[in-house]
Amino acid sequence: MALKFKTFRNIVTLVLFASIGGSCYGCYFYWSRAITHQRLEEEQESILEQQRRVERSQRATAEREAASIEARAAAAVAAADDAQRTKTPGAFWSAKATGLRDVDIAALALLDRPVVDKIKDGTRGKPFKVNVYSDDRVRFNRLKIDLDRDNLDDETWTIFADGRIERKVSTKDNGVYDVNERLETTGWQSMSTAPVPSAADRYMQPTASSATWPKGSASDAAMEVVLRLPVQAKIKDATRNQSFKINLYSDDGTAFNRAKVDLDRDDKWDESWTLKNGTVEKQVAPADDENYTDVYVAKDGAWLKK
Repeated sequence: MALKFKTFRNIVTLVLFASIGGSCYGCYFYWSRAITHQRLEEEQESILEQQRRVERSQRATAEREAASIEARAAAAVAAADDAQRTKTPGAFWSAKATGLRDVDIAALALLDRPVVDKIKDGTRGKPFKVNVYSDDRVRFNRLKIDLDRDNLDDETWTIFADGRIERKVSTKDNGVYDVNERLETTGWQSMSTAPVPSAADRYMQPTASSATWPKGSASDAAMEVVLRLPVQAKIKDATRNQSFKINLYSDDGTAFNRAKVDLDRDDKWDESWTLKNGTVEKQVAPADDENYTDVYVAKDGAWLKK
């Protein structure tokens, strides 16, 4: 009986150890498999990362080559432009610059003519006169413009050896040059720190900002628009074809500082405006008899009676 019990115990112990050993082997097997799988994933990730590094390097190389090609192409275009500007400045600027006036185009065309000492009145038959000069008989290097043929030069141009062009402008048409500009692809640009409008393209901004401009009548709204017209001594009937008439006046040639309004076109002024130092004031004749008894000042988008 004792022998049978020992035999049974030994069998149970053997089975128990076999079970424990099998379990341990199973754990080791799955652990080893997981480790192997992880290593494979890491190796694959390493291979992919290496491939990505190679692709990034190839892209960077391609981008550098493309940038180099673009830079060389841009340099070639710039060199070609420089050569054209030097050889035929008139044709170059006529094609490249924006916002040119008729007188600019006519003056530029003269620069590419066969060189002589002087071309006098090269725009004969036009409302403006252009004289062109060559000091060395190699190229035209100076030019003068009389916009209204009053024998006072409004502009004098300097044409440099490389085709660059600068000009001085007499905005008051009195022989005093008070504006300096250079010609660029964007048109005439000021050479001073604060941009100064050119003689033929000066636009007066409204004396009062749009935020404070009175929005009352149609003539008030029209006034804000017509004040942007090119400044001159007088503009008669700036609102032609409207039911009202507006005349504009400039006493200094740099800005409109007076205006008159005939609300019903009966040749009697209903309003007389004064624009000065950022303020807008108007005198009103309520009886339409040019007897101005009421005075208003523009403030915060409305008229305030004084």
